Amino acid sequence: MGNPWAYDFSAIGRTAPLLIVHGSDVDPMGKRHGGFRVGGNSDVYKLLPETLAFEQVNLGQQFLKKSGRPDMARYKCILNLVTDPDQNPRALETLQKLLRGYRGRVINRPAAVLRTTRDQVAKRLAGIADLRVPKVIRLRNPKGGEASSAAQRAGMAYPIIARLAGTHTGRIIGLVGSPGELDAACAGVGQFILIEFVDFRSDDGLYRKCRLWSFGRTTIFRHMLVTDTWNVHVSERTRFMLDRPHLIEEEQRLLERPEGAFPRTVQAVLDAVRERLGLDFFGMDFGIDARGQMVLFEANATMSFFPLVAHPRFAYLEKILAPAQDAFRAMLFPDSEA
Repeated sequence: MGNPWAYDFSAIGRTAPLLIVHGSDVDPMGKRHGGFRVGGNSDVYKLLPETLAFEQVNLGQQFLKKSGRPDMARYKCILNLVTDPDQNPRALETLQKLLRGYRGRVINRPAAVLRTTRDQVAKRLAGIADLRVPKVIRLRNPKGGEASSAAQRAGMAYPIIARLAGTHTGRIIGLVGSPGELDAACAGVGQFILIEFVDFRSDDGLYRKCRLWSFGRTTIFRHMLVTDTWNVHVSERTRFMLDRPHLIEEEQRLLERPEGAFPRTVQAVLDAVRERLGLDFFGMDFGIDARGQMVLFEANATMSFFPLVAHPRFAYLEKILAPAQDAFRAMLFPDSEA
């Protein structure tokens, strides 16, 4: 098969405006989608204009030891798609080395991404007005009783959400209701994330999860999911929302503005999150409880922007594409027509 890290950079044009960086700490020929690796990488590259010239490089832990290192000075902008600090810390560290001395624009610098683990984000966003940030702690290979002891020291009340570090798309170990259950759930080798559970049900008893995206200084409303269970995932569209027209209409009303037709406090919260995270692009998932307070679920650059929903009843979501593409392009080249 040959060396997957061997690139002939001599063929790259001197005027290519953009270099896209993706990669993984694991098997260099791992799962791909649309030409780019997806494990711990962002899918926002799909917002790029089809006519935009770019090159790409796939990083791995041995990348800098291989021949064919790119001349970074050829590019006006570097777009970093390696976005999960739990899954791909070595790839992010490799990118940091690759960027030494580079003077162009870097979108989502690896140092900023490395600071976006769930526990770090919870600490950095605590204290933002109008945003409730649940407590989050990280455990490494907890042995008998260590998980419940750590939760007690952190002042975490039950129930507690337990999950493995670096997992997304609603995958959790469980919602545990006692110290014994917690220790059993976290038994084994690995890094575990414990998250304080916050009841974010609305007045009608349903759970709503909203997603906003930030591209540069522009906010894009991605979606609102509504269901009758606390672990809200995209599958709830067809399971729960599809036969409830009033919930679909509620989401459509939020789409009346590209940034979402929310109260001003929501945008103020996102602005504060943007300043504290220091990322050029990221998504934020949150709920709004019965008192109207925002409850943070997560904020990072790894959450998915695609795919849109294939079901024709939700075709209205396609209206987010044009403003998202405009915002993404302006973030990459704010002073250019590239």
